[in-house]
Amino acid sequence: MHGAKTLETNCYVLGKQCTGFEMACSNKVTVEVPLFFNYVYFLLTSSVVTNLIIYRTCYVTLGYNKSDCSQLGNKDNNVTHHYEKIVQPYADVVLMVKSLLDLLLPTFICLMAGSWSDKHGRKPVLLVTLGGMAFTCTLIILFCLFENISPWIFLITAIPTMITGNNTTFFAITLSYISDTSSKETRGLRMAFCEVALATGSLLGSISSSYIFYATNYPSMFAIGLACVSIGIAYTIFFVPESIENMQESRKLITNTEDEKEKPVRINLFKEIIQTTIKKRENYDRAVIILTLTSIIIYIFLTHADTSIRYIFLRGKLNWTFTKYNLYNSVCMLIWAAGTMAGSYILQRKFHIKDSILALIGLISMLSCVILQFLATNDTAIYIAGASKCLGGLVAPMLRAKISQLVPSDEVGKIFAMVVGAGALVSAALTPVYTLVYNNTIYIDSALYNLLSISFLTITITLVVLVIYLEKQSQINTSEVQIVEEDINES
Repeated sequence: MHGAKTLETNCYVLGKQCTGFEMACSNKVTVEVPLFFNYVYFLLTSSVVTNLIIYRTCYVTLGYNKSDCSQLGNKDNNVTHHYEKIVQPYADVVLMVKSLLDLLLPTFICLMAGSWSDKHGRKPVLLVTLGGMAFTCTLIILFCLFENISPWIFLITAIPTMITGNNTTFFAITLSYISDTSSKETRGLRMAFCEVALATGSLLGSISSSYIFYATNYPSMFAIGLACVSIGIAYTIFFVPESIENMQESRKLITNTEDEKEKPVRINLFKEIIQTTIKKRENYDRAVIILTLTSIIIYIFLTHADTSIRYIFLRGKLNWTFTKYNLYNSVCMLIWAAGTMAGSYILQRKFHIKDSILALIGLISMLSCVILQFLATNDTAIYIAGASKCLGGLVAPMLRAKISQLVPSDEVGKIFAMVVGAGALVSAALTPVYTLVYNNTIYIDSALYNLLSISFLTITITLVVLVIYLEKQSQINTSEVQIVEEDINES
């Protein structure tokens, strides 16, 4: 790396634990801990945010009776059936705008932070993004304390996370950190463990969400969320060492310096990231990277779009309450985490199945889930659909591991910033399409939006099949070159 070494390289060169980096060299669990607490916070509060916006839209924006509105998402009776389809379209617009705010600017922050962290370190970016989340959580608590404020004012609470990168930047830098501190042989399993940490945090947050909510109130929920983020910040400060060695001295975002003819935050940074992604490489590596990156972007978009609509869909389709949805979500997260860990360990470590083939298996698992979800007419069918995506958690870590194996260490931050950032940008652009389709088909069949997911998953499966084909062609080319070289040496 130019002016910096990754932790993995440093440990290898010295052949022993590195001074200043002992923890990351000796322990495999570092950045997964703040990732875990971050997703406990996210799942603990995400459904509550949806509930809060629907509740405020009902009695503040539309002027309905406050006691009747408080039943939405909490009870299943004639009152909720009457208000649900009236309030949902209005609340969906607020939720859609919030989703866009959470994605648009953080995407560009992510692209800049990825390249910046390649030179100046991962840890500062992790701390800044977590700090933004903590500030946003504090603002939400204040919003909850004033009961007659419009749900549109709630959007102001997104500003701190918008300007610090949100989960988009945090996750991209987390992936870069894991790539820095793992070998090519262990990277797939390490990425899978990251996915399990994410899923386990999501599971804990989802399971506890409804119980804590009914035992407390909105401000208390977000206070607990703030505590989770604060734990993540403290752990990062004291127990997550920097993974980049020999960083440049300047850690400030500046536009001009006399000592360095460099602009860490500059317009041509985006050009540099794109050039890094599409530059010519050996064999079919460039095509494999682009196809894999495209597959991940579509997958990120599908995951985000489905998550943003699923709660609303199940409320409208099967009249599910907040508690019922959280129970289902918790079961799905448990199956997801178990399937990801078991699948990666058994299929990859024991049977040595390639990352790209594991990703294909995961995509087929996801496709079966969406098809069953589209056909579902009762609770049992929805649970069967959720169980069928047990190997869906393999998709993202295996595709990310595949990319990280094809690029040098000084390009990892840029590539992962492109992966996560572009995924967020596509989500911001296309998630409103899901909302539009759902709102326009809610009186016909609210499950019709699943047809979009089926189409996109089919495209993604096709792309991964192409990746597998190009991998085989690269192996053939490499073998032929080796044979020619051997013949030349013999002659």
